[in-house]
Amino acid sequence: METLSELHFNALCDIINIGTECAAQGLGEVIGEAVESSLPTVELVKLENTSTKTLLLESGQFGVVTQEFSGDLTGEVLMLFAEDDALRIVRSMMGTIIDLDVVREFENEAMCELGNIMINACLSSIADSLHLPIESSIPRYDIKSGDEVVGYIKADSSQGFVLASHVDISVEQHPIQGKLFFLINTLSLSDVVDEIDQFISINKAM
Repeated sequence: METLSELHFNALCDIINIGTECAAQGLGEVIGEAVESSLPTVELVKLENTSTKTLLLESGQFGVVTQEFSGDLTGEVLMLFAEDDALRIVRSMMGTIIDLDVVREFENEAMCELGNIMINACLSSIADSLHLPIESSIPRYDIKSGDEVVGYIKADSSQGFVLASHVDISVEQHPIQGKLFFLINTLSLSDVVDEIDQFISINKAM
């Protein structure tokens, strides 16, 4: 990428990694159950190469929570679960209610609440790592196909790339794959190089 060296980019991936783990922990707090998660994998996908294949969105519908963030670092986060997994999570949040029609009725509200907690946990972790104030908007929730997700991402050319974080989560022994897509404004990213350098220095010293 043009704005960051490979060293800075790798450090940013580490920061995103930590944030994704915090988001998974936030899920456990919401549903009141132990949540096991794998070590997230983070990859860079250039905007022109973004597709359902490169983002692992080749089939099905997805529950998508979208939340913008601003401050010294600006952009947008998309949190995705396969739609069936999103409904399973909502059912876990609602406890004793098991009727699928009732779950669907509260899906939007529950997923916005969940997204707000998980994404903010992730953004707070990133803000702490970079020592930067980050504010987030009110989340919104949609059901989108993989093609619709890609179309949404590619509509804003100011981002330049997608940081895609994938994590395997287990809720009540049911495997769920969550995805966090970070659409970071490349101009704001170039302004936080000093903070990334500080993060690198601290981790070298540990």
